[in-house]
Parts: sequence; structure tokens; C-alpha cells
Amino acid sequence: MRRFILATATLGLLAGPVLAQTTVVTTTEPKSEGEQAAGTLAGAGTGAVAGALVGGPVGAVVGGVAGMAIGGAASAPDDVRQYVVANPTQPVVVEGEITQGSVIPGTVTLVPVPSNPDYEYFYTSNNQPVIVSKADRKVIYYAQ
Repeated sequence: MRRFILATATLGLLAGPVLAQTTVVTTTEPKSEGEQAAGTLAGAGTGAVAGALVGGPVGAVVGGVAGMAIGGAASAPDDVRQYVVANPTQPVVVEGEITQGSVIPGTVTLVPVPSNPDYEYFYTSNNQPVIVSKADRKVIYYAQ
């Protein structure tokens, strides 16, 4: 019993500094590959800290992976989004659910973004813009 109480007290003392740590990460939309990598690292770090607070070492691993996925999610640059919003197209009906990362069928006509040849876009039947990577037709941005 004495060992149990001593072990519990030791764990309590060791957990105190971990719980007292706070990490604040403020980022903007990544605009280059380097900035996107920084977003991935920031997301991984933030997720790891949050996971550690909730679930200890296992939570840190899970939180780090989840944070990396969220922090590294591709996002269209601000100038591309501004262009797409300022230049709507005729709405297109797409079968299935549109989510970030989903691939748009080749039957959907995409409109190029003149200022950035890496992106194309279209508007859904409910007049929401969808920005797509030209290289693989994956959804980069979808305003739902």
C-alpha cells in the first residue's frame, strides 16, 4: 500500500509540469510548399501536445498524426480563392459527395485560374465554389 501511494504521488508530481505546458500556434493559409510544410509541423506539434494532455504518450502519438493531417491539408492560396469567388461559373451537378481530397470526375469541365496554373475550379449546383488541383483533380478547397 505504501508503494502504491508513493507511486501515485510521484506520478502526480511528474504530471504537473506536463499539464502546465501550453502551446499556442497561430498560422495563416500556407501559400508555398515551405509554408505548407510549416503548417504540417505546427499541426503535428499542436496535436501532439493536445493528445498528450488528454491521453498521455499514446494520446500524443494519435494527436500528432491527426494534427499533421489537419495542419498539412492542402489549401488554395488567398489570391486563387478571391479570383474564384469574383468569377463564378455556371453551376455543375456532380454525382456523389464532394469533400476535400476527393477526385472530381473527368466529365466535369474545370475552369483554369489565370494567375495560378496549378488550380482550376467550378461551382456546384448549390452555387458553392470548388477549387481543384490541376495535376490530379483533387478538391483543394470547398466552401460548404
